[in-house]
Amino acid sequence: VLNPVALTHTPTAWAAWTGDDDSRMASTSGGVFPELAREILGQGGAVFGAAYDEHFRVVHICAENEQALDRLRGAKYAQSDLTGIFAEVKNRLDAGQKVLFSGTPCQVLGLKAFLRKEYDDLLTADLVCLSVPSPLAWEKYLQYISDGKKLSSVNLRCKDTGWSRYRYSNRFNFSDGSHRMDGSGESLYMKLFVGGYITRPSCECCPAKGHARVSDLTLGDFWGIWNSHPELDDDRGVSLVLAQTEKGVAALARLEKQAVSLEEATRENPAVIRAAAPNPRRPEAMALVREGRFGEAQALTVPADPPGKIRRGL
Repeated sequence: VLNPVALTHTPTAWAAWTGDDDSRMASTSGGVFPELAREILGQGGAVFGAAYDEHFRVVHICAENEQALDRLRGAKYAQSDLTGIFAEVKNRLDAGQKVLFSGTPCQVLGLKAFLRKEYDDLLTADLVCLSVPSPLAWEKYLQYISDGKKLSSVNLRCKDTGWSRYRYSNRFNFSDGSHRMDGSGESLYMKLFVGGYITRPSCECCPAKGHARVSDLTLGDFWGIWNSHPELDDDRGVSLVLAQTEKGVAALARLEKQAVSLEEATRENPAVIRAAAPNPRRPEAMALVREGRFGEAQALTVPADPPGKIRRGL
């Protein structure tokens, strides 16, 4: 079961969202993850996921209450630091505690390989992952956009400008009260990411892609819901959910949802089944990024950005 090539099951696909409007608006898409997490916390369990540390590096942490859970909300487009996390998950499971672990498909695959057996008390949720940007690129970009100011918060999937048809924004708030907001199609970081200029080379041959996975659930945005099921698109976010196991299906009980076909689920979300294509100019872009020369790195993306390309790739 740990070899993804051997997986042959067919998951069920859903459009899903939480009935808590505030939670939904604060979430990346439909607010599915917070609902799953609250259920685990309500049973005395622990939730592991990606958060920002005090320097806005992406790290995995353990949340055991609602306040800590807030740090796990939202998309983080950089590889997370997993130091010590797998061992902590195992210790908690061996002690009889329920655990929800969320991460990229390869991280869930790695956790399962580390544990070497199935646990009834473990619920795993991976992500619809295009590929993972370099942590160094994220660090350098934060230095670039901060321009000497102190960051106070980051929201890479801000819904102030909407959600439907990729209208979300990247918002960076600074301690002096100012902020920077870039639309999804205008954000330099997103152009470099989606264009494959700053992603990890290992992502190009990802072994964890596809419909069938070792996780219980796969979560993502239901891109294209406005075409396949326009009656469900209220511009507040709808999640795509693939349920791989009976445990995963049971975990969706508290959510609003509608069953859809796998074809509908992936028609405008190709990242479910394939990673970003390798970009031959990645070495050149990364050399510029390392030196903080983002203006020159931006120039590399211009010929490769026909209208709509960035948005369709997410």
